[in-house]
Amino acid sequence: MHKVWIGIGLLTVALLLGGCQSQGGAQNVDDLRAKVAQLEQEVQDLKAQLAKGGSGLRIAYINAEKVFQDYKKTGEAVQRFRTEAEKKQNELKALQDKFKKGLMSEDEFQREAARLQQELQQLDLQLTAEIQGEMIKVVEQIAKERGYHWVTQRKDVVLYADPNALEDITYDVLKILNQGQ
Repeated sequence: MHKVWIGIGLLTVALLLGGCQSQGGAQNVDDLRAKVAQLEQEVQDLKAQLAKGGSGLRIAYINAEKVFQDYKKTGEAVQRFRTEAEKKQNELKALQDKFKKGLMSEDEFQREAARLQQELQQLDLQLTAEIQGEMIKVVEQIAKERGYHWVTQRKDVVLYADPNALEDITYDVLKILNQGQ
């Protein structure tokens, strides 16, 4: 960690020197020393802040799959989708009968079958987006109320996280979502 700070300091000095050269050497050495001293103080302040427990960044996570699974509206959406899927299946059977009887061409059948499939996919996307939108609103509400800077999904790839530095807000989100029913 100490090497990182030294590297940052050296990089800063190099940038300052480069800035001096680009200004045609107009800046004198005393000004440069003052800037380096100021930057060293800022680095010390950052070190002190990190030593006190980090940058103050508050992070929470949510198990979105759990919320989606346990949210009451998800069950309603699934039932709505199943009902619509049954209707589309019946329409498809009727189309198949027409095709078998020679009342429609293969191209017409394919077009209509694709339309039915597309309508089901659109409904699925719409229902999922509604639930995700509600979930995101609640996550934003909780994050603002509790001062979180960042809320992520539990399944996101994290190589290491201090378990004491993260808070699981999954059940808080579910509670608010399900109370709104």
